[in-house]
Amino acid sequence: MNKTRNALLTVLLVLLSLSAVNVMAQGSGKQKSSPPFLINGKMPHLTKLLMQQWDNTDLHLSDTQKSKLLVVRKDTIGGVQKLGKEIAALENQIAEGSLSGKTPEELGSMVQAVAKLKTEATMIHLHCIYNTRKILDQQQSDFLDKL
Repeated sequence: MNKTRNALLTVLLVLLSLSAVNVMAQGSGKQKSSPPFLINGKMPHLTKLLMQQWDNTDLHLSDTQKSKLLVVRKDTIGGVQKLGKEIAALENQIAEGSLSGKTPEELGSMVQAVAKLKTEATMIHLHCIYNTRKILDQQQSDFLDKL
């Protein structure tokens, strides 16, 4: 009976220890970065949506359209990823500065830089939407709008 109780107690302690380690790991983990745009969730990510529907016969993308859309996607993703890294680095510096006692005035230029970079990322997104719509015909645009 004592052996069984000790074994159960040991198992419970191990489980509690593992749970505590898991909670600490989650708390100290990296936060997921937010989208680098000024406007989030209100504009479509058309090239992502198109990739999901790439071979859909109802969409009828031609090979020419596909090659043009891939260029738009590559340019968009490349530009946004580059800006996203810059934005994340500045946001981290601002957060660290605010925790270390820097004044809002001392952090202001970095905040302005983040705003400028997010504006650039938003413009890249708008160009992506515009350029994608120019490649598609009306029926294809209507198809995407219904998704």
